[in-house]
Amino acid sequence: GVSVRKGQEDVNIFAPIVISDAGIFNTYERLLPAEARALPGIQEQLRLVKPGEGGFSVFVGLNGTKEELGLESTNYFIYKGNDLDQLYGTLRFPAHAAASRRLRHPSSSISSRRMRRYLESSREEAAENIPFLFITSPSCKDPTWDMRHPGKATLAVVTFANYEWFEEWQDEPAQRRGDDYEDAKRAFVDAIMRTVYKLYPGIEDRVEYVSGGTPLTNRHYIASAHGEMYGALQDTERLRAEAIATLRPRTAVPNLYLTGQDVCLAGFMGALQGAVLCASDVLGRNLYVDLAWLQRRVGSAGKCA
Repeated sequence: GVSVRKGQEDVNIFAPIVISDAGIFNTYERLLPAEARALPGIQEQLRLVKPGEGGFSVFVGLNGTKEELGLESTNYFIYKGNDLDQLYGTLRFPAHAAASRRLRHPSSSISSRRMRRYLESSREEAAENIPFLFITSPSCKDPTWDMRHPGKATLAVVTFANYEWFEEWQDEPAQRRGDDYEDAKRAFVDAIMRTVYKLYPGIEDRVEYVSGGTPLTNRHYIASAHGEMYGALQDTERLRAEAIATLRPRTAVPNLYLTGQDVCLAGFMGALQGAVLCASDVLGRNLYVDLAWLQRRVGSAGKCA
């Protein structure tokens, strides 16, 4: 079963099977008792994974409709240069560089050349040399937004960031980490917003709210142990046969299962596939066969209609 805290009281919830979607690091390093965490099978799985890249987010509130502001329901992936081989190559971190920067990920497919230089640089240098941004408008994707928030719109921006750039404030309470922390965040926010204004020049005087989130923000609000955006790092090491065969839903703790993206791949579809694998293991049957049968059945029903 599971022990949870309700107020100051521990409550035991007994169940024959426990399924955790808290992620491999939270499940093994924070939720398991020490004796279970020390099991060879648990340690073997932890040996095969590393935390993913930390994330920096910017959330923007705007005064105006999407039509007035020129927003659209589009995901923009913006790069500082057009040589994507240089940005996303397959080079490895030099061992001495990884050690000197205390990086947790000595090998990463997204950490090559320009990205590698960015992640290895100081916080101050990084803020002025952000190589990649993801920009989208959540409000444009919500068909009910205009009914609920007329005359308003939002943007969300995401990029990579090292946890180490902000770890000096990790023991401070959220939203009360002090002026130095806010200044460190602001350097990234200002640099990111300069790019946003180039993409959407009509919004600069319509901004009502801007908030930046660091890897510490991720740790606080979504319980990512190292500020990562996508759980375990999805590099070539994670996709080797040994790792795929070892990182399965069934764990070394009897009747404890893992589900979600750390079982399969990052993102929504990866989490969904992890859930299907987990349910298949728990139920003792291949649910992909069930899904294929259901697809044929639904397809046949559609033709009959």
